[in-house]
Amino acid sequence: MEIDFNSIFSDFFHQITARIPNIISGIIILVVAIILGKIIYKIIDKATEKKWQDSILSTFLAQVIKWSIYLFGATMALSVFGFSGVAGTVFAGAGVSAIVFGFAFKDIGENFLAGIILALKRPFEIGDIIEIQGVKGTVKELDIRLTHLRNAEGKDIFIPNSSIIKNTLINYTKDGYLRINFMIGIAPECDIEETRKLILDYLDTNKNILKKPAHNVVVQELGEYTTDIQIFFWIDILSSKNLPDEYLGHNIRSKAITDIKRILDANNIEMPSQVLEHKMYRQSEIKLETK
Repeated sequence: MEIDFNSIFSDFFHQITARIPNIISGIIILVVAIILGKIIYKIIDKATEKKWQDSILSTFLAQVIKWSIYLFGATMALSVFGFSGVAGTVFAGAGVSAIVFGFAFKDIGENFLAGIILALKRPFEIGDIIEIQGVKGTVKELDIRLTHLRNAEGKDIFIPNSSIIKNTLINYTKDGYLRINFMIGIAPECDIEETRKLILDYLDTNKNILKKPAHNVVVQELGEYTTDIQIFFWIDILSSKNLPDEYLGHNIRSKAITDIKRILDANNIEMPSQVLEHKMYRQSEIKLETK
């Protein structure tokens, strides 16, 4: 039995030619859906952010709507291509969620759900400084899969949303209050109460240090050749949000240490120095011979 290849290729070419209008129409629908999704994303993002005053929730809602339009356009394109059965099966699953889980991997779906939780619960805002598993940075963006951070070194860090949900999150800027502490050592012969009074007077007059919660100066340890004094005070980091270094109080802490050192020096409060005592238990004579 001979195979008529000419007839086979002729039928195949005829079928492809007949479907060219459908293919072109499907591509147009897909392109229009992508353009429409991007336009609607920008409109919804700006409108909801201005109305709700919530950049995270507005951006996330706009992302969800944008991807829903993309998926709807892809499904319509499948129908035009002639795969209406596939498109109907996808939509019959469970709506947009079924489409997401049908086309994405397990971790993408997990990060998508984690993004919804973060957008609704809002443990952080855009511009907050957070830390997850030792990674610290300023929140720049939250999308349906990733949270974008930028650290103090200018490095952009993208963390899966599911990792944020599963691990401990530290927000340094939730209410603006941050406690700063450092320790100084003074010589054992120096007066502790006088030292405390000098430091407390300085903390009372520093405008960058809050009066409430109250600051404190406590003796941490009495050592062999030093008296360690711990200093605690509170600052409002949101008042200096535009200064990256001062955002977590680094500049305020550095200036406080410098000023306190200068005040203690001016009042003869000395820093400790290690004293080594050598004892001779045998009487011995050292003879030097010269030639």
